[in-house]
Order: sequence, then structure tokens, then C-alpha cells
Amino acid sequence: MTAPTDQFVDIANRSQEAVTAAVRNWADTVQSVAGKLTSGQSQLPDLQNVVDQYFDFVEQVLANQRRFAQQWASATVKATESVTEQAQRATQSVAAHSPNGAEAGVDGAAETARAAGVKAGAAARAARNATKA
Repeated sequence: MTAPTDQFVDIANRSQEAVTAAVRNWADTVQSVAGKLTSGQSQLPDLQNVVDQYFDFVEQVLANQRRFAQQWASATVKATESVTEQAQRATQSVAAHSPNGAEAGVDGAAETARAAGVKAGAAARAARNATKA
């Protein structure tokens, strides 16, 4: 079960790098504009350029958020599948060692698989909704 955990750590690291890059871009833009204003130039910065830079920055942030949501959804589905497989194996093991528990084990496995499917579907819908927002 370390693979899903590693994926979440990887996603968190990538998100941190993306946010750091976005903030660095923003700071560079602000510093550039401030430098132009304080360098003794009487001319205001080109407003069209400022608007373009702002929207480029926002597009970059949104693209990073989309990638993060997609990676999170993928990792969630994989983690759910892993947990479901482990639960099914545990249920089969218990059923094999318990003569009267075979039916209960099968019922438990079916319920576990159904619940995992519901959770995976909800996670996928949430991720789709997050990327649409």
C-alpha cells in the first residue's frame, strides 16, 4: 500500500513546485512593474502588457490546478483499487479458514467491492467537477 502513498507524496511535491513557480512568476512581474515605475520614467507601463501578463499567470495557475486534480483523481482510484483488492484477499482468506463463514465472506467481499466502487465513482465525479470549476 506504499504505492498510493508515494503517489500522494509525489502529487503534493509537484503541487508545491507549481505554486512556488507561480508565486515566483508573480513576484518577478510585480518587481518588473515596480522597477519601471520607480526608475524615474514618467511613462506608465503598457497596460495591455500588464493585462496579458496577468491572464498568462492565471492560465498557468489554472492549468496547474487541473493537473493536480487529475493526478489526485488518478491516485484516489488506484488507492481504492488497492484497498479493494486487499479487502477481497482478506475476505477470501477468512472464508477459506472458516467453514461456516464462506457465505459471509463472499457477502463481505461483494459489499466491500460495491462500497469501493461507489467511493471511486464519487472521487471521479468530484475530480471532474473540480476541473470544470
